[in-house]
Amino acid sequence: MYKNIRIKQSGAVLFVGLMMLLVMSLIAVTSMQSSTLETRMAGNTRDSLVALQTAEAALQAGETLLDTNVLNPADFDTNGNDGLYDNSNDQLLSTLNWTAADSRSYTGFNPSNVGTAPRYVIQHISETSAAPNLLVQNYGQNQAGQIIQLYRVTARGTGGSDNTEVILQSIYGAP
Repeated sequence: MYKNIRIKQSGAVLFVGLMMLLVMSLIAVTSMQSSTLETRMAGNTRDSLVALQTAEAALQAGETLLDTNVLNPADFDTNGNDGLYDNSNDQLLSTLNWTAADSRSYTGFNPSNVGTAPRYVIQHISETSAAPNLLVQNYGQNQAGQIIQLYRVTARGTGGSDNTEVILQSIYGAP
């Protein structure tokens, strides 16, 4: 009834099936690599945001220290004892090691969230007399000619690792 007809098979279906499997495998591997890259990018973004937040907190701590009026220009010197520098070193940032000896630490952050506690330095820049139209926060009410001390506050924050670093600066005027 049924005749066995032997037809020579060339294997075209097998070849097409293997090519489709190869293409699907390449798409899967590329998707996995893309997903891994996106995960790394998200982690690095989080790390840099943590570094920015720690640097901002240290910067605010330095400004708060100046705002409390517990410092005077005589506290600042070339050696930067306790992170307080005078204006004699123009290259302060390039020579700073951010250690306990040459900067101040801000400990308001949980150490498990950051690689190293944020640190800051304060550099006394100069003194100037207040202009009558000075619009710096809290100093617009000053009498013209009042002496204002100018300070540069520099803060360094790290993220989850010490490899991520953010350095911020602000100029602060205090009577």
